[in-house]
Amino acid sequence: MCQYPLFETVAIIDGKIQNIFYHQQRMNNAFIYYFKHENSFELLDIIKVPEAYQKGLVRCRIDYNTKEYQVQFFHYIPKAIKNFQCVYVENFDYQFKYTDRVELDKLKQTAGDEIILVNNGFISDCSIGNLLFLKQGKWYSPNHYLLKGTQLSYLLDEQKISLIDIPVEALFDYEQIMVINALNPFDLQRAVPITSDRIFR
Repeated sequence: MCQYPLFETVAIIDGKIQNIFYHQQRMNNAFIYYFKHENSFELLDIIKVPEAYQKGLVRCRIDYNTKEYQVQFFHYIPKAIKNFQCVYVENFDYQFKYTDRVELDKLKQTAGDEIILVNNGFISDCSIGNLLFLKQGKWYSPNHYLLKGTQLSYLLDEQKISLIDIPVEALFDYEQIMVINALNPFDLQRAVPITSDRIFR
């Protein structure tokens, strides 16, 4: 069994931790579900940003078990995602940030910069975060998400997006697609047109 079965990925910008409330909330929920007791860790107490990571965008990874944790910092450069490959799965489960990503990584070994997971016929997530879809001036995210990311939670609370069922047959009814995660918040410049040369079914 892995020493640290779960992890969190937190964005830090110029030394400031982003969206800590949502990360703490997800970690608390993971403790109840996975370890069957309440969380004893406070992220604000265990994330101490070193001087070398006080500037720019930094990825902080916290691996943890019920009693121990490990904190690592990495300078982060967002990856440009220009095309997607649909990957079809059934009853796929990744509702918390499990350290064991073997099955997810296997699905990623395909054409395209990123994948669109189609779970039981419905659009869900990609391998690194949630997905947003633009239609007639409004942004939507799949109701069948695998993992409720912190950016997704934030955008829902701010009422900037809505959840909707998106069967794979309706994919091309939408105009643009965007990947969001802790390190890649909502940004129109990262939206990709949904066209046959960008989205591979």
